[in-house]
Amino acid sequence: MEKESSLCDFQLYSHPDKILYTHLLNVGNKSASTSETKKLSFEKIGLERKTFTRIAYLIGICHDFGKGTGYFQKYLLEADPKRKRSLKNKKESHHGLISALFTYYILKKYIDGIQKEKELRYIPLIGYLAVKRHHGNLMDAEDEIGVLVEEDILEILELQINSLYKKELEDIYGQLLRRVEIFAEIDFFCKEEASIATELLKSRRKFRRFLKKETSTGYYLLTLIFYSILINSDKIDASAIETCTKEIRLSPNLVDKYKQAKDFCKNESGINQIRNEIYEEVIDKVEKLKLDKKIYSINVPTGTGKTLTSFSFALKLRARLKKERGINSKIIYSLPFLSVIDQNYAVFEDIFRIVEQKIPTEDLLLKHHHLTDIFYKTQKDEEFEGLKGLFLIEGWNSEIIVTTFVQFFHTIISNKNRSLRKFHNIANSIVILDEVQSIPHKYWLVLKQIISGFAAYLNTYFIFVTATQPLIFDPEKEEITELVANKEKYFKKFDRIKLETNLTPMPLEEFEVLLKKELIENPEKDILVVLNTIKTSLKVYNSLKDLKLVNSSYQYLSTNIIPKVRLERIKEIKEASKKRKIIVSTQLIEAGVDIDVDIVYRDFSTIDSINQVAGRCNRNSSKEKRGEVKLFLLKAERKEFHQYVYSSFLTDKTKEVFKESPSVIYEKDLLALNEKYFRKVKATSSEDESLELLSKINGLKFKSLSSDFHLIENKTGYEKLDVFVELDETAIKIWKEFLKIKALKKPFEKRARYLKIRKEFKEYIISVPKKDFFCEELEALNLGYIPFEQISHYYNFETGFSLKKESSMIL
Repeated sequence: MEKESSLCDFQLYSHPDKILYTHLLNVGNKSASTSETKKLSFEKIGLERKTFTRIAYLIGICHDFGKGTGYFQKYLLEADPKRKRSLKNKKESHHGLISALFTYYILKKYIDGIQKEKELRYIPLIGYLAVKRHHGNLMDAEDEIGVLVEEDILEILELQINSLYKKELEDIYGQLLRRVEIFAEIDFFCKEEASIATELLKSRRKFRRFLKKETSTGYYLLTLIFYSILINSDKIDASAIETCTKEIRLSPNLVDKYKQAKDFCKNESGINQIRNEIYEEVIDKVEKLKLDKKIYSINVPTGTGKTLTSFSFALKLRARLKKERGINSKIIYSLPFLSVIDQNYAVFEDIFRIVEQKIPTEDLLLKHHHLTDIFYKTQKDEEFEGLKGLFLIEGWNSEIIVTTFVQFFHTIISNKNRSLRKFHNIANSIVILDEVQSIPHKYWLVLKQIISGFAAYLNTYFIFVTATQPLIFDPEKEEITELVANKEKYFKKFDRIKLETNLTPMPLEEFEVLLKKELIENPEKDILVVLNTIKTSLKVYNSLKDLKLVNSSYQYLSTNIIPKVRLERIKEIKEASKKRKIIVSTQLIEAGVDIDVDIVYRDFSTIDSINQVAGRCNRNSSKEKRGEVKLFLLKAERKEFHQYVYSSFLTDKTKEVFKESPSVIYEKDLLALNEKYFRKVKATSSEDESLELLSKINGLKFKSLSSDFHLIENKTGYEKLDVFVELDETAIKIWKEFLKIKALKKPFEKRARYLKIRKEFKEYIISVPKKDFFCEELEALNLGYIPFEQISHYYNFETGFSLKKESSMIL
């Protein structure tokens, strides 16, 4: 009987303090256990659940095979820092390619052994791709295989093969492969490495032809989930950071109890009655739905409680999936705007505080965006800050995650290692996409295919939440399940606003005169003016300020103002006041900011954007008279201002719809208006960009895909620069600390120190046109700086950044 090796027998290391065998075993086991928790449906491409788990295990135990070379061990154990850096840069010390080739060899043996070589013939290639880039970003599949024709690469592989510690590797894999009944012939692999590489190369052409015919996203999703499971398992073991992954129980009745505690159910008058009706109708669907339908819609008017309704539906669906399918679902609540994330997160936090008498810890309720506090606390009172806290936040292991569209969509369409670590946690989740109309129409098709793939292969459920439902999925073709069957009824019940459209182009100066006149004539009305550009918003704001109206408070909002002050102003606007409010803003006010005014003046935009701003007018039906939303087509000398911001295709469709409608439109007619608009967009929009992205998705062209997909685009046409505004004493302290951090030599220490100040640091950052700045050190820092003593030259406390035409900014 073969003697089993003990840890004392192993001499190879994966990390300075970790034996290679232990690391490979841990990563393999973590990969397998992660896979076992997922209920996936890759049977469509011949991959059963048990086989999936074993493949994940094999990828996990093979990923660092190349650390068993003399070159890597010499680099790892080198004590002199300078010598160590030199060894690290030598290609012979790298372990990705040789590990990937070994993974291909082992997976091929396994698949041949289970007689699935036809159905799963490309799985070894997927394993090769995942392992080759487990320390970097995924590249295009064809290029990754193509490196095996390069002579210098083959020479390095041969040197690495000759330096392998074969005897110890035989012992390591003799034990690791026992559970899958494979015998690893390390000596055979070493002798046949060239022929294995040739075989892999020959399969490239067949693989390319196969992917070209592939119309589903199955292989894309399969590659990413294997990659995600691997890099997550690897990083957890290497960092020794892991919290208890045991599922936290969530009551499906949390929102019901919250509504009762807040007396929401007792008030059956007006808008609350409608909110309760919608809530009951949606919740009533949970037990009646066919679980094979996985894409839902809640399309109801603004201000009707979509947040609580969708969250409650998700909680109850989660309970049903657990009971009937054995699926442990996370709830991912994703929104396009930071201000709304903080707003909705506060609602969820309040639910737990009131119903369960506790503040939820981060493993229960997590907020993730670029301004998130770097702090993570668990139910076991473990606390993590800095790099450890960031690592846990970015892993999305919490039960409920509140995050941005950028975080979500740039994870499902990405090649980035850091983003994709959480990809496997989207599988089996319930994803609420709030304000989904903000997704650019050019991406509708590609996102439809990706979301459909998540539903079909990864058993992920989606809830689209909006007052203006885009036609990503068509209800008439039963591509999406409407949770509010008779939504027309609810839209017709509202009479909060009327929309007056004036499509005659109007100079800004003429608009200012009209606006001043109406402000004077309506001394008690709260007013919101929304402009398309920062320049026009500043001009209008200063013009209205010059009126010096009594008993009036003026507020200005745009990205010209640092985030810290913006949030303070939004909070102030939302508070009750004895003074009438005059608010001038760019489009950022539309982003779900829960304010309520009497009259809105809006420069021309797209219908979904107009709907959003209309939702800030008489929102709670609390005004004595119907609210007014007045739409103007403002123009500069050369073109209309909306052309600087919006797609001309979308604004043309908006004009078409308005020209076919009365000049005064009431709220009950908005649903029909929206549907008409989105059908026009769907019928005549180009799908070229989506089709190009889909060809890259199906072709596993990860690098090309990631560089071509941008959910948020810079529509200004010029490059922007982040600038730190030293606005107050706190900013002065933060900037001093930042400079100390920049001077540190060790990258790890530098990053850890920066994470402690990151949230506060970014609260003082604005983005401005790079063309307005001049500095010799600009490229080195890639960051602008306005010192406190120069604030008056470049930053106005009321209106924000204000570079004067005659001056340049010296950093």
